[in-house]
Amino acid sequence: MNAASTHWSPIRWIRHFTSQGFDDLPLLGDREAGRLLPVQALHSFGDTMFAVSLVGSLFFNVSLDAARPRIVLYLAVTMAPFLVLAPLIGPLIDRVRGGHRIVLLAALGGRALLALVLATQLKGLVLYPLAFAILVLAKVFTVSRNSLVPVLVTDRSHLVVVNSRLARVSAVAGGFAALVAVAILEASSPGWILRAGALAYGGGALLALRLPPPHPHENVSPIVEQLELSGPGVRSATLGMSSLRAAVGFLVFHIGFVMKGAGEPAWFFGLLAISIGLGAFAGTFFAPRLRQLVGEQLMLTIALAVPAVMALVTALRFHRVTAVSLVFVLGIGASVARRAFDYVVQTEAPHAHRGQAYAGLETRLELAWVAGALLAVVSNAPGWLGALVLTVGLGGLAMERVVRRRGAARIESAAARATLPLRLLETAEALAARGDRQQAVFVAVAAADAVTLAGAPVKPQLAHLRELGRVAATYHDDHAAEEALRLAHQLVAEAYPAPD
Repeated sequence: MNAASTHWSPIRWIRHFTSQGFDDLPLLGDREAGRLLPVQALHSFGDTMFAVSLVGSLFFNVSLDAARPRIVLYLAVTMAPFLVLAPLIGPLIDRVRGGHRIVLLAALGGRALLALVLATQLKGLVLYPLAFAILVLAKVFTVSRNSLVPVLVTDRSHLVVVNSRLARVSAVAGGFAALVAVAILEASSPGWILRAGALAYGGGALLALRLPPPHPHENVSPIVEQLELSGPGVRSATLGMSSLRAAVGFLVFHIGFVMKGAGEPAWFFGLLAISIGLGAFAGTFFAPRLRQLVGEQLMLTIALAVPAVMALVTALRFHRVTAVSLVFVLGIGASVARRAFDYVVQTEAPHAHRGQAYAGLETRLELAWVAGALLAVVSNAPGWLGALVLTVGLGGLAMERVVRRRGAARIESAAARATLPLRLLETAEALAARGDRQQAVFVAVAAADAVTLAGAPVKPQLAHLRELGRVAATYHDDHAAEEALRLAHQLVAEAYPAPD
C-alpha cells in the first residue's frame, strides 16, 4: 500500500513530468520536436489572453464611436514599424549566442514582464508602446519557432503533419484561453486577463529551456537563399496566405463592429473567438488528409475558394448563425493554407529557416492582417457588404489561380525546374566548405548546365565556366576553383533574378 502510494504521489508525478515533459508523447513522432508542444501551448494561451484584454479595453468599455479611432491608432502603431523591424529581427535571431532556445526564452519572458506592466496601464497612452513591444516579441517568437521546426524534423515529408499538430495544440490552448478570458472579462477587468496571460508566458519561458541546443547553420551563400525565396512556388504561396491573413483581420473586426452596433452581448464576441479557434483546430485535421490527395498549391486554392462560398451565403443572409459559420469556415481555410504555406517554404526554400529570411515572410503576413483589420475599422460597412467584399476578394483570387497560365500544377512544375540548379549549387557550396573543391567545381558546373535545362538561354560564360572547371580539376588550381564557383553563382542568379 505504501509502495503504491509512493508511486502515485503528486510530488513523484510532478518530478517525472518536469524531467520528461512531453518527450514520451508520440504526438510529433520526433523527440526533439515534441518539446515544442508545451512551449507553443503556453504561448498561444498567453497570446489569446493578451488579444482579449486589448479588445476588452479598446472595444467593450467604450462606445462604438470612441472605439473606432482607438483601434485605428492601435493598428497604425503596430503596422508601420514592421517595415523597419523586418531586416532587424531576423539578423538578431541569427546572431544570438545560444540559438533559438535563448530567443524563445527571451521573447516569452519579455512578454510576461510587459504584460504585467500593461495590466496597470490599459487606460493611458502608454498602452500603445507597451502593446507594440509585446507584438514585436510575438513576432520574434513566431519567426524563431517557424525556423526551428524544419531543423528538428529530420523527415521533410512529415512537415505538414508536424506543423498541423503544433497548430492543433495552439488552437486548443487558444480556445481554452478564450473561454477563460471571457469569463474573467465578465467578472472583472481586462487587467486580470493580462496577469493570467503573463503567467502563461512565464511558464512557456521556463519550458523553452528544455529545447535542444542550436544546430550550426550550413555555409550557404545568400544568393541561394534569395533565389529560393523568389521562386514561383514560394511567391504564389505567399500571395495566397497573405490574402487569407488579410481576410481574417478584416472579418474579425468587421463582424465585431457590426455586432457591437447591433447591441450584441459580450458572450457573442467570445463565441466568435471560439469559432475561429475551432476552425483553426479543425483545419489541422483537414490539412494532412488533403495533402494526401492534392499538392500544396491546390490546397491553397481550395482554402481560398471554400470561405468565399460561405461568405456569399453570409452576404445573402447576414445574421448571428451565418456570421459565426463564416468565421469558423475562414478559420479552417486559414489553417489549411498555413500548413501548405509552411510546407512550400520549408521544402522549396530550405535555407529560409534562418531568421533573417523567415522574418521577411512573416512580416508580409503580419502586414496583410493589419491592413485587412484597418480596412474593416475605417470602412464602417454593413454586415452583408463586408461579406460580399470577402466573396469577391477570395473568390476572385481562387479563380485567378485556377485559370491563369501558371495554375497550381504549372507553378509546382516551374518550382521543380527552378529547384534543380539551386540544389546543385548548395551542394557545391557544402562540398567547398568541407574542403573538397574538386567535387565542388564539378557540381557547380552541373548547376549552371541545369539552368539551360530549365529553359534559360545558354550564356557565353558557360564555356568559360567549363574551362575553369577543367583547369581546377586537372591542376588542382584553387584560384580557378574559386572563380568557377563565383561564375556558377552569377549564371544561376541571372537566370532566376529576385523580384524588385
